[in-house]
Amino acid sequence: MPWKNSTAPILQLPSSMKQCETCGERIAPESRICPYCETLQSVSTLHVRTAPPLRTLNIEVGLPTVDEALQRLSIQLSRARTDGVRLVRVIHGWGSASGGGGKIRTAARSWIRQQAQTGSIRFYLFGDHYTPSSPEGRDFLRRHPALRAEERQDRQNPGITFVEPAPIGQARM
Repeated sequence: MPWKNSTAPILQLPSSMKQCETCGERIAPESRICPYCETLQSVSTLHVRTAPPLRTLNIEVGLPTVDEALQRLSIQLSRARTDGVRLVRVIHGWGSASGGGGKIRTAARSWIRQQAQTGSIRFYLFGDHYTPSSPEGRDFLRRHPALRAEERQDRQNPGITFVEPAPIGQARM
């Protein structure tokens, strides 16, 4: 019988992928959280990459309710912290011109303030306070040089907030 002496081919993942430790799905080698089962993965020392210096999170996309937007904000900031992202640009919008500020903006800023008080957010800067002409803005640009490329469109923008998540070991959940 020819199949007795033949060896079955061993399925191997492409060298650019790794296997989730929990569900077995193929995931990117730098993934710290499996996108399928959402479990934390151990980091392979062979594929360690530094996190991007800036991640943008748009919590107003799709016109969510305030609760949906806050849930999105909470989940994505936790992911950014896990991924080692140093700065998150949160796009929450600023509301209608006649409304004087949207509900998502107000709720997101309040939630961010609360998280800063608990220690899970190291620092935040509301976009309307972001300007390179202020001492706070200059210090912020010094700490986050990746912002320089888009500084003009972010400057004094009431529809965004910059958030520095506290590192995992320092965050109090």
